[in-house]
Amino acid sequence: MLSISEKGQINLLVSILAEGKKYKTVADLEDKMSLSRRSVFYWLKQTNEALKALGLDDIQRLAQGGYFLTQSTLDDLQEHNQADTRPVLNADERRQMIIWALIQHNPHLSLVNLSEHLAVSKNTVIKDFRELTPNLPADTEVINTSHGKALVGSEGAQRQWVYQQLAQQNPLIIQQIRQLPHLQTVTEQLAQLQVETGNSYSGDAAQLLIWYLTWLLARLRDRDRELTGASNYPLDRYSQWCEALLAQYGRVTSAEVGNLRKLLLAGQLQQVNEDGQFSKQLLTTTKKVAQRFSSVSGIDLVTEAFLGALATHLYSTYFRIKYNVQYHNANLTDVKLEYSYLMSLTKYALKPFEDFLQSPVSSDELALIAVYFGGEVKRISPDWLDSEKQPDVILVCTSGIGTSLILYQQLSDRYPGISFSQPFSLEEFQKMDLTHGGPKLVLTTAKMTATTDVPVLWVQAIPTSNDFQRLSQEFRQLGLLDNSRETKLVHAILDIITDYARVDDFEGLTASLRDYFQQVQPETAVTPNDRPSLADLLTEPHIQLVDGAMDWQAAVHTAMAPLERDGSVQTKYADQIIKITLENGPYMMIKEGVMLAHAKPEDGVNRLGMSLLILKEPTILQVNGQSKRLQVIFGLASVDRDAHVHALSQLLALLQDEGLYQQLLTANEYSKIKTVIGESTRQQA
Repeated sequence: MLSISEKGQINLLVSILAEGKKYKTVADLEDKMSLSRRSVFYWLKQTNEALKALGLDDIQRLAQGGYFLTQSTLDDLQEHNQADTRPVLNADERRQMIIWALIQHNPHLSLVNLSEHLAVSKNTVIKDFRELTPNLPADTEVINTSHGKALVGSEGAQRQWVYQQLAQQNPLIIQQIRQLPHLQTVTEQLAQLQVETGNSYSGDAAQLLIWYLTWLLARLRDRDRELTGASNYPLDRYSQWCEALLAQYGRVTSAEVGNLRKLLLAGQLQQVNEDGQFSKQLLTTTKKVAQRFSSVSGIDLVTEAFLGALATHLYSTYFRIKYNVQYHNANLTDVKLEYSYLMSLTKYALKPFEDFLQSPVSSDELALIAVYFGGEVKRISPDWLDSEKQPDVILVCTSGIGTSLILYQQLSDRYPGISFSQPFSLEEFQKMDLTHGGPKLVLTTAKMTATTDVPVLWVQAIPTSNDFQRLSQEFRQLGLLDNSRETKLVHAILDIITDYARVDDFEGLTASLRDYFQQVQPETAVTPNDRPSLADLLTEPHIQLVDGAMDWQAAVHTAMAPLERDGSVQTKYADQIIKITLENGPYMMIKEGVMLAHAKPEDGVNRLGMSLLILKEPTILQVNGQSKRLQVIFGLASVDRDAHVHALSQLLALLQDEGLYQQLLTANEYSKIKTVIGESTRQQA
């Protein structure tokens, strides 16, 4: 660590600029300093003042590279090198370390000791304690004792705080745990558990459990920290393993065994033992989920590969929800936005799973599951890349199947000109030979170093905008992005901007413009309505109100007639819908009285279309020994697996809003139907 100032952020900034690659982007500095963009610029100015006071050159800025220090400044700064200086923590990090110290129940935790340990003033520590309450574990509080500060309250909540910090891979907490005993022994014993059960954890889940168990065993040396009370749990391989582990390092209690068993079952799996009774029951439920999604989306998802991947994810999801082991990732907000058109369809599809679980699925878990359906809709299935093309970028993902899908899809969508491999596990990657004709980059969610000449870049499993900025820069440097068109546009716009305005972050503006032009292609930039809405598809010629009685087969023909008249479908399409219903039963009934009538694109679809038939006199759909009341038929003609899904999410919103649905049933003219459809479209816009 370089030390040229009493201000820690200045020392941190010059140290970052003096290490690693020569040029540092604003995104690099934001990430390494854990600051906002505005704060980075503030400390750049403060650091320049400190350098000027020493008679050294200012921080330099290269438009196409980033910020850097001149060689003469680097040489002069060597005398300011203090290798043993502790890293400077920002306010959030300091408060995390204070909570960590409180949870460890460190004796003599006085303000003076904390200020010395954190290398800040006593007043700063006092201010940190004032801001600490919202961040404390639930049902705990800080009290004053004769020896200093202490944390009292729920032991379970304190453990949950540590578990969540490790799940978020907090480097400060991980550094503390790596110094504890039993780390290697726990690693070996957890590996043996996976062999015995046939259930294999993802790389991240296994590492999380190893860290947490190592910390827990150390904590249980203090008998006052043990959980009390009784816990009922089955005598299975997991509970036997927990008993054996706790017997080695602490006192075995039913509460401790039960609590530890829950965490083991909630860990994200990469592979499931399909012979287990629970796995078989879950696979049956998973098939119902996939069939339900198919019925409401018009897409056949019931394939062996898809069901296997989804069932593996739902296995861990089941126990996370059952035992309230919450999954949360801040970056899932972006996923929810990207897959918003699928969230309602996924929620509808998950009803058999929620019935099996006897509990609702949280929005974060729902977002992860929607990714599976999104991947299948876009035809990115678990057997991606049976391609002979050598990938440009190898993906190594240790976060499980769900986040592997997120990473793969987001990269493929954002960089269509780059060939990405399927996501490999760390174990699979370590067996690969990259010495001959290998890729240009290894992109990994695991912290690892390059073992060959191929560079390695770390990225979060659910990338942020800063991650994408770093990726774009790296791809350009490796020649993976074609800059010819975008470079000309970027330079032309920058020339105009700099003529009329001062640009504080020239590099950031350049990168943002490049990212924009990389994503917006001229042939697609002016193409609106890639996914038409329900209102776009259900126009007046496609809507019918029928007063007279008719049987269900005649109703299907009547419902599809508008699509036949405008050439959207061939006459055989309605016959195929009837044939499928006779063979498979009334699975197209997506709500009491409502049928989503559809077949495959190859069964006679010419272009995308929808129709609506409302029967004022309901009929009966009777097939395969089942009788269903039928009053509304939505006809669907899909040309692919994606374009119509947005409209169907709006349709589902309409059907789930009982007030809107009743307005639809009682409507007696097109204008009222149009109002109902418009309202559902606005709700799901």
